[in-house]
Amino acid sequence: MTFAASFGMHRSWAYKVRAQARGRGHGVRALRSSKGTGRPRKLTRTQEQQVLRWINGRNPMQYGFDFGLWTRNLVRELVQREFDVTLSLASIGTMLARLNLTAQKPLQRAYQRNPEAIERWQHDIYPAIARQAHKENADIFFWDESGFRLTRCMAGPGRRAVRHPLSSVPASGKV
Repeated sequence: MTFAASFGMHRSWAYKVRAQARGRGHGVRALRSSKGTGRPRKLTRTQEQQVLRWINGRNPMQYGFDFGLWTRNLVRELVQREFDVTLSLASIGTMLARLNLTAQKPLQRAYQRNPEAIERWQHDIYPAIARQAHKENADIFFWDESGFRLTRCMAGPGRRAVRHPLSSVPASGKV
């Protein structure tokens, strides 16, 4: 068994190490491990800071985009347009993380919001529904698309329920 084999290496490795250690002024320093540099970044730190200034507190529509929220695709298009550098979506995500820009949940406000319809609902329609429910001794439940599931609810670990979520309210209306 050779010296190189004891480290699980080929014997040519031992010759390379010996040559590095014998080099003028190198000695044991040549044998120390060093971090690999990897592929250099396509954008400099200055360019990344410029991207941060473009994005932070600004709307993509200010740069001619159709969508009002920043996405990795929009940032990639902006970098391509301004710096003529093509980056992958993963690279854009890594750069945004380096810049401490994290994904944010957008405000949940409908873009088709109609103030007149809201006013009518609050002052006319809902009070009429509430009066009728009170007269009939009924409860009012609100349901929207965010609370709707097409799949059945789970009855337990690994078991499917036989009831549909809409039929789980008793006929009396009391929960």
